[in-house]
Amino acid sequence: MTQIDISTAAILARAEHIEQCAMSTHHQDALRMRALVTERDRLAMQLEDVARKSTEQAEQILSLNAELRKHQ
Repeated sequence: MTQIDISTAAILARAEHIEQCAMSTHHQDALRMRALVTERDRLAMQLEDVARKSTEQAEQILSLNAELRKHQ
């Protein structure tokens, strides 16, 4: 099965190609593709932040549990 490139660069290049073929810089499909890739990248950054914060909180919980065990 062929792998489809869904990277930001590939999608933006495809959007540009669509606009060139349509002879318009405001082709609706290209605009939608750009908006979707922007939203996807924004959500990916949010997910990375959440994962990092979750890891930090898990480490804090483990540390607090270790301290609690020392005092029991």
